[in-house]
Amino acid sequence: MIKYISLDLQGTLSNSKFSDNFWLEIIPQKYAQKFNISIDSAKQILKEKFKEYGVYNILYYDDKYWSEFLCFNTLEELNKSKIKPEINKELYTYINKIKLPKIIISTTTDLFINYELKEKVKNFEKIYSCCDYFKIGGKTKEVFEKISKELNVKPEEILHIGDNILMDIENARKAGVNAILYDDNTQKLEYNVEKYI
Repeated sequence: MIKYISLDLQGTLSNSKFSDNFWLEIIPQKYAQKFNISIDSAKQILKEKFKEYGVYNILYYDDKYWSEFLCFNTLEELNKSKIKPEINKELYTYINKIKLPKIIISTTTDLFINYELKEKVKNFEKIYSCCDYFKIGGKTKEVFEKISKELNVKPEEILHIGDNILMDIENARKAGVNAILYDDNTQKLEYNVEKYI
């Protein structure tokens, strides 16, 4: 029996364009300015750096590290950005119809989670930032295990919905958590969710 609905944020509950713009445009711009190189060169250098870090390195997701290293204020840059967060209205409306407590499990930081969700934060019983809460860059099997333990439920009593096959699906299932790959098709999602609840 499912006791919690768990949701990924970027690429699932919110549009990933907002976050992508920060990592793929704003960070390279700041890097180029600091080291007096072209933006194209900065993008190539950063691409190699992130490749070296690997997907679970916290530096892959930690805006605080980059804002300190490159000397800028993340919140100011997000406010200046022309690309704004977009909540997936269809998914948000659908999950709110489900009479179960909801949580967010995101690879990103609390700053991004709160900025994207704004007042909708209050609709979630718990918010888990892998960076800030677990000090790791991503949703590992251990993250899902720790969350189920903290919520005092069995892993199989959580249903997680996300768009990343490795972190949201494979790692969740390795921990015993039920997982559904989100693919924009609300009708299909409803069918899949109903099989669990």
